[in-house]
Amino acid sequence: MKLAVFDIDGTLVDHFAQDEACFVRAFADAFGIHQISTNWMEYEHPGTDLGVLDEVLRTRCGRAARAQDAARFIECYLALLSAERDRNRLEEIAGAGAVLGWLATHGVWRCAIATGGWQRSAKFKMAAAGLSIDDIPAAFAEDGPAREAVVLRAIERAAILCGVDAFERVVLLGDALWDLQTARRLRLPFVGVGRGSAGKRLLDAGSHHLVTDFLEMKSLVSLLENAELPEG
Repeated sequence: MKLAVFDIDGTLVDHFAQDEACFVRAFADAFGIHQISTNWMEYEHPGTDLGVLDEVLRTRCGRAARAQDAARFIECYLALLSAERDRNRLEEIAGAGAVLGWLATHGVWRCAIATGGWQRSAKFKMAAAGLSIDDIPAAFAEDGPAREAVVLRAIERAAILCGVDAFERVVLLGDALWDLQTARRLRLPFVGVGRGSAGKRLLDAGSHHLVTDFLEMKSLVSLLENAELPEG
């Protein structure tokens, strides 16, 4: 049995223009912290909400993030996302829902979710885009803070659900540079997801493979079978 591990933001759900502004605003609403850096690649653990929260609190407040800090942040973030959702629709990447359903019953391949977002915000975005991950093994920011830890936990949960000790092959799919870096560090084949400059950024960073959507499911399985480790 083989496993395809998907990110969410920009991979299954199209980028939500107001998402970053909501995330930054949540720091102000929850902790009174303003003007945090949005150069996410500068953070020790880029691509996980827990990693960013912990680093901001250590830098600005001199302490590590606690469970109650995460809970307060998530409440503020979800309230902001909900308000923006009422004004702007979230859309799936074309074919995302269909390919998740197809892989869930595929004879050889299965799927899992590994996102650096909080569980509640991830499910909120998926639901807003008309998708569900309730029956898909998944890992979230709460399993971090390192992105590698999130991916490994998703693989572990998928193995338990599928009743296997290990997968014959695991491929990571993502849209961000931290997804590519995670694949490189874990020695996993990688498929980039992106259009235009975002896709070119992944190719320039070492991805051998790129898709813009999931409309061609049979082609995707062929790509999963032949995906290579990213360069670097």
